[in-house]
Amino acid sequence: MATQLSRLFLAAAVALLLPPAAHAWSRAGHMVTAAIAWDDLAARDHAVLDKIGVVLAAHPDRGAFDVAVGDALGEERARLLLLECARWPDDARGTIYDHPTWHYAFAPVVREGDAPRTAPPESLDGDALEAFALNARVMGNPKASDAERAIALCWVMHVGGDIHQPLHAAQLFSVEQPSGDQGGGHQFVRAPPTNELVTLHWFWDDAVQHVGEPDAVEARARELVARLPRARLGELAEPARARDFPRWARDESYPLAVSLAYRSDAKLGSSAETAVALTADYVAAAAQAAERRVVIAGYRLADVLREAFAQRK
Repeated sequence: MATQLSRLFLAAAVALLLPPAAHAWSRAGHMVTAAIAWDDLAARDHAVLDKIGVVLAAHPDRGAFDVAVGDALGEERARLLLLECARWPDDARGTIYDHPTWHYAFAPVVREGDAPRTAPPESLDGDALEAFALNARVMGNPKASDAERAIALCWVMHVGGDIHQPLHAAQLFSVEQPSGDQGGGHQFVRAPPTNELVTLHWFWDDAVQHVGEPDAVEARARELVARLPRARLGELAEPARARDFPRWARDESYPLAVSLAYRSDAKLGSSAETAVALTADYVAAAAQAAERRVVIAGYRLADVLREAFAQRK
């Protein structure tokens, strides 16, 4: 009995310490994506940034944005508004602006030899596809108010980043997780080098950037862009359009979840007690893939913003 109670207390403590499963990229990771989009637009379409700054200045949830920009003025203020914009849907969790199911569109994954008794559903779990399409329309609608467009812009930036994280496009069904693992949110691993206990989902979320200070975010964005310029990314052969969003999930993130995030040699624990350390090879491969996905998301979101704002008065 004592052992059972100890396990229950351990499970409760872990649940309190671990980040929620439905996040995608850490808040700092979302800010890196926004910084990449900002720099791309600043280099070629500065007028688009001016329009975005006007819209975001009308965002109705003033508290988070006022804290983010502080005393900054002019272009720096607009840049900080966009960085906050990309992370704001996570900051707004539990408020009237929260839409928990907008962050993901899970398609089922079953690993060979580990199928649950009941076949997983064929339909997607989550509303990211519909959410992105809806908010892209509002964002680009000059008849909508600036406040409405500001909220929609934040969701476009956030969900557009989310869907490039492989575990926001897939969830594993198995003997131990017959109802699905919520994109790795119900799988426990230990992350080298500290052996920290995290969910598999959070390991991927946190794979790109840990520090959310704007200067650190900007430095990381420029480092990644220097290594992964547009011209080196085959996924960016054509400018991105909002209508391409389902393909980013279906043809890119989902296969990456199958081949890498849930690959057969990844030892996943269904409880804190069964968690084992990820291999160095897995960690290195995940870091490389996550960096590429964040950069692609940043460039694509810059294109989507061009599509929405370039021709708007």
